[in-house]
Amino acid sequence: MARKIIFLDIDGVLQPFSSQIRFDHCHHEDVEKGYMPKIYERLKHKHNIDFSKYNQYDVAAVYFDWDKTSIALLRTVLEITGAKIVLSSDWRREGFDRMKDFFTIHRLEKYYIDITKEDDKISKKFDADLEAKIKKERGEKAFYETRSVEILEWLSRNPDVKRWVAIDDMKLYGIEDNFVHTVYRFTDEDAVRCVKILSGKKVEPQVRRY
Repeated sequence: MARKIIFLDIDGVLQPFSSQIRFDHCHHEDVEKGYMPKIYERLKHKHNIDFSKYNQYDVAAVYFDWDKTSIALLRTVLEITGAKIVLSSDWRREGFDRMKDFFTIHRLEKYYIDITKEDDKISKKFDADLEAKIKKERGEKAFYETRSVEILEWLSRNPDVKRWVAIDDMKLYGIEDNFVHTVYRFTDEDAVRCVKILSGKKVEPQVRRY
């Protein structure tokens, strides 16, 4: 059966940039006297994961600053469509397992299956072939964003994926037909668009004005 994939960014999607509650609970000088040890204890009791091994600001961001409404909407999209998550966000840079633990906090871990390769780990042959394809289809001046290239490279290694969507607050040129552009956070409107794309329905490219 063909798989469905959501390529997920975090900042500006699940974590609004204006949400800074984590800084009220973290302390540079003396971590032991801060609020985070209580959070670590609570999370270990609930999930049997020792989050104290991770950067306290990252854990606090996931716990306090990820938007609960956006998370609920994303989970609804995943459940309706049967899609899985491939992380395309910069959050992937410290590895798959760390993010699986973080997703566990919001009951998203069962949907999470992989991360995209960073640009410098993508083969030169893939880059060259894609560049040739871009010029042929879109003209000499056309280009794809780095994150778009990373997503397309992952898809090239997973040909069974026929329906996919990328959710990001950064404009991802080159994949407009499969793209949901968020502003501030993931919204009801964004969720509807994701379901349509993952259901094989044609959607108009988004035009976002800030």
